[in-house]
Amino acid sequence: MRPRILFTLVTLTACVSHAPPPSLLPSPLPSTPSPSPPAPFDDLASVRARADAWRAAHRLIDLHTHVEPTPEHIAQAVRVMDAAGVGVAVDLSGGTVTRAEGQPSDLEQTKKLVDQQSPGRFLEYMNLDYADWDAPDFAGRAVAQVEEGSRLGAAGFKEFKRFGLGLRDKHGQLLKIDDPKLDPMWQALGRLGMPVSIHVADPKAFWGPYDATNERWKELADHPRWWFGDAKKYPPREDLLAALERVVARHPETTFVCVHFGNNAEDLDWVDAQLDAHRNMLVDIAARVPEIGRHDPARVRALFIKHQDRILFATDFQVYERLTLGSGGTGPAPTENDAIEFFEKHWRFFETADKGFAHMTPIQGDWTIDAIALPASVLEKIYFGNAEKLLAKPLAKLGRR
Repeated sequence: MRPRILFTLVTLTACVSHAPPPSLLPSPLPSTPSPSPPAPFDDLASVRARADAWRAAHRLIDLHTHVEPTPEHIAQAVRVMDAAGVGVAVDLSGGTVTRAEGQPSDLEQTKKLVDQQSPGRFLEYMNLDYADWDAPDFAGRAVAQVEEGSRLGAAGFKEFKRFGLGLRDKHGQLLKIDDPKLDPMWQALGRLGMPVSIHVADPKAFWGPYDATNERWKELADHPRWWFGDAKKYPPREDLLAALERVVARHPETTFVCVHFGNNAEDLDWVDAQLDAHRNMLVDIAARVPEIGRHDPARVRALFIKHQDRILFATDFQVYERLTLGSGGTGPAPTENDAIEFFEKHWRFFETADKGFAHMTPIQGDWTIDAIALPASVLEKIYFGNAEKLLAKPLAKLGRR
């Protein structure tokens, strides 16, 4: 199999049809005669028992993973999934449909390998090839790519954080996520029933000072190319989020899963307002429990219960030459046991009322998190029910109903 490049740029490693665009400032929720009382807490032991039963039956679906398409890495991913109780992993790095020299495309090769080696365990999302961006007919070529991806069995479409931060046109200008040239493709994805997992911008701290005063300095020091605080090179983070909102609003028939908790886990009010405003927007929680867990747990719990039909379990678990557990650095490579503990800390966050415990991705910051003790009925949706609705047809092809 040809080596597959996950991102087109080494700098990106780690996913409104009417003017003016909606404001990025947190929007207040519509007033109500009286606030709803907090949802009652289920018996925690019974919640854990139900969740353990789901894990034993491999009911859980991880909507955000990246697995190198080699037999060894696929086998390693499945071992961790089995131990954690994850039945299906959505690999967002399935590859493009571009064929060269008579060879199958990356998507074809990846899908063939995982389907043969681990049938029923993975769904593959496709990625777009932007090599012909400057061609006059690129819009049509992009539509042709996603149509071919659908024909080849891609379950969805993943866009990485390349827009506004890495991809450039022939004049050296950064490409924008809301470029009208992409509108036909977004429309086609809606027509084809392919959900879009979309990564725009990055944590707020990555626009902060590039020194030890930054709370995520350990992570930035290990990944200097993740720092976007140079205004001469990169747009403000708020501009990228505004562009994302315009795309979501402009294409109400296309489902957008805004990864990393809407790409803005620092601002719960913003995420809340976006979910209120755009019924075609969902969020995954990949690699953002450490950030989400810093907020007031009662506020977080209320948000998850309010939007229980729009939030999806996801981790950003990555299997390449070394494992990545939400994020990583230059320290010792995580082991499979570390990966299992990584998943278990997700269970602790969602299923208990524990306070002040260490989160699952230490390199993201030196703080603790508080659990939110979700009701079993909500957990069922977040862990797998919402994904089963989102990906009903692809999952049925895997034999999961």
